[in-house]
Amino acid sequence: MEKKKLVLPKIGEFYHFWDDGKTSPSRHYICKCERIITPKEAENIMVSVPDYNNGSTIETSLYQHWFDYEMPEHDWLYATKTDYFIECSCPKYDKNNLWFVRTKDGGWFSMDIESSWQSGRLDVTGEIFDNIIKDAEKYPEYYPESMVKDYKEMTY
Repeated sequence: MEKKKLVLPKIGEFYHFWDDGKTSPSRHYICKCERIITPKEAENIMVSVPDYNNGSTIETSLYQHWFDYEMPEHDWLYATKTDYFIECSCPKYDKNNLWFVRTKDGGWFSMDIESSWQSGRLDVTGEIFDNIIKDAEKYPEYYPESMVKDYKEMTY
């Protein structure tokens, strides 16, 4: 089996984002890569994470949130090590920036930090988007023109 090449986004570039990893026009957004930091640097970034058990917030480092909560709670999704933390803005999706870490398949998935709906797939290579457009061309009976137009016209 061929090993998948690990791809990093580039600061200042725009990428497709899929809310919860689902590929429908209503789950499609455009993100901008704002910053790439190491796990060591993520230890010094403090975040306020909602504590849904009592309605308060928990102050923790970005790294600790990933390591103590996100990774073990979603062990089928997140890799046990991440080489970077990726910060992206996605204003049509959330007013707060999103933080992405490595997935088991070498991709990027964001974590729920300020809210319970911030997780989704970052399409760094454009492969997910390209496959949707190819499928739309191959099977137009399943992809109305308006749907394809919605995909292609999504903006930051």
